[in-house]
Amino acid sequence: MGTCKNIIKVLWAFRSTVLLVAIPLLASPLLIVVGDNVAKCGWVVIVMAGYWTCEVVPLAVTAFLPVLLFPLLGIQDSDDVCRNYLKDTNFLAMGGLMVAVAVQHWNLHRRIALGVLLLVGTQPRRLMLGFMSVTAFLSMWISNTATTAMMVPIVHSVLAQMVKADQKEDDTKKNIDAASVRCDGSELLEMEKGTQTPGDDTMLHYATTSDEMANIGCLRFRETDLDKHQDEKAILEEAYNTTGSPDDVASKPQGDNETGNEIDFASLPPAENRMCKGMMLCVSSAASFGGTATLTGTGTNLVLNEVVHDLYGDAPGINFAAWIVFALPAMVLSVFFAWLWLQFFFVDRSLLGCCREFGACCSCSEQDKSKGAKIREVIKRQYDALGTMSWAEVWVLLHFIALALLWFTKDLAFIPDATGWAGLFPVSKFVTDATAVIYICFSLFVFPSKLPNIFCWRDNTKLGPRTPLLTWSAVQKKLPWNVVLLLGGGFALADGCKVSGLSQWLADQFRVLQGIPAPVLVLIITIIICLFTEVTSNVATATIFLPVLATLAESICVNPLYIMIPAALACSYAFMLPVATPPNAIVFSYGTVTVSDMAKAGVVMNIIGLIMANALINSLAIPMFDVFSYPSWADNSTCVA
Repeated sequence: MGTCKNIIKVLWAFRSTVLLVAIPLLASPLLIVVGDNVAKCGWVVIVMAGYWTCEVVPLAVTAFLPVLLFPLLGIQDSDDVCRNYLKDTNFLAMGGLMVAVAVQHWNLHRRIALGVLLLVGTQPRRLMLGFMSVTAFLSMWISNTATTAMMVPIVHSVLAQMVKADQKEDDTKKNIDAASVRCDGSELLEMEKGTQTPGDDTMLHYATTSDEMANIGCLRFRETDLDKHQDEKAILEEAYNTTGSPDDVASKPQGDNETGNEIDFASLPPAENRMCKGMMLCVSSAASFGGTATLTGTGTNLVLNEVVHDLYGDAPGINFAAWIVFALPAMVLSVFFAWLWLQFFFVDRSLLGCCREFGACCSCSEQDKSKGAKIREVIKRQYDALGTMSWAEVWVLLHFIALALLWFTKDLAFIPDATGWAGLFPVSKFVTDATAVIYICFSLFVFPSKLPNIFCWRDNTKLGPRTPLLTWSAVQKKLPWNVVLLLGGGFALADGCKVSGLSQWLADQFRVLQGIPAPVLVLIITIIICLFTEVTSNVATATIFLPVLATLAESICVNPLYIMIPAALACSYAFMLPVATPPNAIVFSYGTVTVSDMAKAGVVMNIIGLIMANALINSLAIPMFDVFSYPSWADNSTCVA
């Protein structure tokens, strides 16, 4: 028995090596027994899917395999494979990430977040809604990971100050009670009068020490949201807004409590404990929902865009403007319902019930007003620390707005008889969303970060060009290059499936599903993907499933977008486990939320996302993409009426 345990222990310790060898060997009968191009490509798909799911090697490294295996197996020429790694969608992703780097570099996102929080108010419900609204908006444009890493410390600083205030109030109350006991000797009676139940509608806050903050640098984020994944140093620098290097933060000694905000979380009353958990989870959930609203907001959307474009060209009409009009309403509703659920589960279970007195729900006691003032003071102090808006911040904001407008107005095909600015050029179809974002990036690399020192703007500084708004060193340091490689590997895999004939083989097998009603099939697919993406990369999940689902749709004569769009959205709905996404991992690393808390709250948020995805494809997608009709651009002449 002991020997068996030792063998299992050794295998577990070397599980990555075991899987590295075992996965190709288990799939090897495809090469040995069958041996045609379809079987060879199927073997590559199984190996890459296994490596991506188990993370045997970094996901971006697995994405190299088509360059190695397709030429060796005689499936595709190396030159044709490599072209997939820098397609239009890859440049769209790189451009969006570069703009995000500029926004983060000048702390514009932090100013936006704190400014909005000052406007929403300081009541717990409003504060949670403010945190979620800001997080969702920022994650539409910049990394979910960076957004969460920035927002969580803000949440903590607000909560920490309130814990201090609560502790001071409790100490004062205890002193009054003790004095009352000494005056009349009625110890039991006065202690009972002075007891405060843990069910008061108060707000609990706790803060992390600097060593807990440093632990984020040591946390190995699961590469499940690589579409928006930054290296750990960049996350540290972003999260804590340090003046030194990220290494300085990560190397702080244990127990260095320079902030003085150490809170014993385990000793807090249950009601306040739940409040804090809800405040933390609202950030990670809003980040995941927010990314679905734009085509560049998450890698799964980019995979959808490229797979559709690669298979069907521009005919389906998926672009930035069409997508945001289509997906934004569902995102807003998802965030709203997630807010209601988190309120009900963590803050106040009477939220969805009937209140006996309306005034009791809306009025605030003097104690609540005092706490609200302290919250506002903390946020205001952080906002004031940013100083006045600099020249660089103003121009980064203007570039950001210009990019959004260029994306939105490039092609107005969803508006009858309207044409976008792309129609001003000789061949409008050559102009893509990548064209707009690369233009803005080029401008960021040349536009000065300070007022130019020339002619009437001369000052006493050294004459010469100013540092631009975005430098290449900042891009090299903060841009997650693994995103580009992961997307390229997925596109190469999909192209290989098409060339080898594997896609057509799958289409023939899927014809047996033709009798299942399409809405039921979509519901089943989204549930499977939602569960699958809890344990593997979101982008890898989309890369594996979307080309197969396109083939499935064609084989059963269903509009491919009807299945692919909700499937792509479902890839982003991973709320139940800490390893599911980097935002979940960041929140979990603070020690506030347990796996059980995340699973219980996350399962309902998964359901919210699934309902929204299925409702969206059966409502707004009809006028936007005509998903109930089989399109002429899909390659199946037998299905076209």
